[in-house]
Amino acid sequence: MREFPLSECERNFVTRAAAEDTRLDGRALLESRPVKIYFGSNWGCCLTVLGQTRVVAQVSCDIQQPKASRPNEGMLYINVELNPLAAPHFEGNRQSDIAVVLNRQLEKCFKDSKCIDLESLCIVADKQAWNIRVDVSIINHDGNLIDCASIATLAALSHFHRPDVTATGNEIIVHPFSEKDPLPMTLFHYPVCVSFITFENGKIVMDPTYLEERIAVAQLTMGINSYRELCCLYFEDLAKIMVDCDIISEVSDHAADWSVKLVQQIKAAVSADVNARYRKEECPEYRFKDCVAVKNLKTLISERVHIKLAKWERDPRLDDEGSEMDVSDDEIIEYDEQIIKLGEGSAELVTPEMND
Repeated sequence: MREFPLSECERNFVTRAAAEDTRLDGRALLESRPVKIYFGSNWGCCLTVLGQTRVVAQVSCDIQQPKASRPNEGMLYINVELNPLAAPHFEGNRQSDIAVVLNRQLEKCFKDSKCIDLESLCIVADKQAWNIRVDVSIINHDGNLIDCASIATLAALSHFHRPDVTATGNEIIVHPFSEKDPLPMTLFHYPVCVSFITFENGKIVMDPTYLEERIAVAQLTMGINSYRELCCLYFEDLAKIMVDCDIISEVSDHAADWSVKLVQQIKAAVSADVNARYRKEECPEYRFKDCVAVKNLKTLISERVHIKLAKWERDPRLDDEGSEMDVSDDEIIEYDEQIIKLGEGSAELVTPEMND
């Protein structure tokens, strides 16, 4: 199924809003959506929520023979799956171009940057080693899949624990978790992806939504670790994005600052959940069951939509349910209403009758 085409009104509206430093959800141009991390019952199972974009990453392992070129190292394999439930144009059981691009970017960010100590995964040189597999599944697509997938992958790898093994000659004993404590992964550094897009008017936007991605003329993705080091760089359209040659220098500091905050959040979430598991306690802040709506098990808890309101006026011809009333001009009641902000991302319309 193909994507629905965008109208010129939608394109012009988003472009003109960006020209005025305004976005549909009320964010600044270089502001990211909030990130939430949840863990499943198994080691290395992570759900990452970036706005309305949701990605699940599951890490698993098995024992295989190492590669002949790397006899003393284990292996890392990353697989990205696009669920048809995430977007209508995703097709199941078919390797699309989007999945290939996501796979390559994740491999450059984690595998080519050598963030994982593969030598620690070797059991017997040139004979047996751990093969680490990361399955990334997109379950809801609302833009910026690579950032959400990289956060989920890093959190899953940091959270994953593999079984302990004992090698005696040619015999290898894999100890169950009840017999020996599992061993965590060894990571040298923690890279994440930070994406930006540019519009035709030259405006740069961070963490784009699905609508903004379709209107953008080019996309830049930077893989940066917590040491503010560049691990990978990806241009979706090099010819168009290089029209402004200062774009990288303009956003690099902002991307580095945001990557440091993301890594700190990931480490805090992993540490809290791991410590709770060892103490056999509940950690409701980072568990799957706490991100699912209670009344509908098929629906995840979604954030309220951020809408920037410059002016609010109530139509006196409409009742409280929004239905039009048959009243004359003399019977129209004028309301003195105001909007009160209750918290982050929430507001309430208050009328004089409610105040009384």
